[in-house]
Amino acid sequence: MKRPYLLKKRGKYWYYRLAEEETFHSTGKTAKNGAELFVIELIKQNKTDTRHADRLTLREYADRYFIWETCPHVGRLVSERKSITKRHVKEQRALLERNVFTDAIADVKISKLRRADILDFRTRLLKRTDDKIRTVNKTVGVLKTIFKEGIFREDLDRNPVVGIGDINYQQRETGIFTIEELRNLFPSDSLGPWKDILDHSCFLLAAATGMRKAEILALRWENINFEKRFIRIDTAWKSREELGLPKWDRIRVTPILLFGDFVMSRLTNLHEQSIRIATNDLVFCYDDGSRLGDTWWKKRFNSAMEKAGIDKKARKLMPHSFRHTLNTILIDAGKDPAKVRSVLGWRQEKTQENYTHFEVEHFKDLTIE
Repeated sequence: MKRPYLLKKRGKYWYYRLAEEETFHSTGKTAKNGAELFVIELIKQNKTDTRHADRLTLREYADRYFIWETCPHVGRLVSERKSITKRHVKEQRALLERNVFTDAIADVKISKLRRADILDFRTRLLKRTDDKIRTVNKTVGVLKTIFKEGIFREDLDRNPVVGIGDINYQQRETGIFTIEELRNLFPSDSLGPWKDILDHSCFLLAAATGMRKAEILALRWENINFEKRFIRIDTAWKSREELGLPKWDRIRVTPILLFGDFVMSRLTNLHEQSIRIATNDLVFCYDDGSRLGDTWWKKRFNSAMEKAGIDKKARKLMPHSFRHTLNTILIDAGKDPAKVRSVLGWRQEKTQENYTHFEVEHFKDLTIE
């Protein structure tokens, strides 16, 4: 088997050249066996030493990325006190292992990678993932993060992913409820299509405040101000077991924006009927205090839609539609968009635009008879 290096003596010192290189470098050794040991140790070191990252394969360089304990990108963000969750890291790692490390591109040396290699990889991935464009964009996004971090840390001299944009695709539309449908879903004299006061109160709060699922299921009694009728949103589930700050790290307060008296009455009734009412107990939980999960959330919503006779599939309705609906109602009512963004936890107008869905009934005030 051919050695991965060559030795040549120049004067009193031995010089080496690695197999993929064109020039020789001094070992600083005068004895051949000492020079050989130097090069062997150098090759071992290069596999983990990012100072020689250009000699590594993509797999070797990326192997420590998106592992919480070893990822340089994660470590930097954490040290800078910026937002990143273990759930996100785990999802990025899964994309790396499933889509990148299983492809031939993983064994190409970083010094040899060109933009064409990335584009060809993307084409192969499109075929392998049955044209799931969102997955492909996310996977290329993982590579963008790795190379961008490598450039920032000066591990790498070039970024073959730069300039490669996302593949355009039609995002899934989200439908909204009408105000009449909300009143029918949450009648004041019954539980309507809901199974019990727990799911009724849970989704009523989603409709009345626009809170996200992760925020509602992490809500504790101490966060509800019954006297002044507002809610402090400072916690959200990041994974099944991990609690953290809400999305974008935006702690906020919100009043009850729809059906105020009714919502507070329902929350008061729920508090009176609940077994667990300590201030730090979850508002929406099982009898043993454990959190409700995604399965409970989906099943209760789907069951209610079916009983209410609402075709959620045709209407593109989902639990998150309550958030879209509330924003649209408030904007249509002429409320200050900046204030709406504040209570819903957004920074940018562009984000709010994606949650605004005017239907025919919203344009009645524009007509002139």
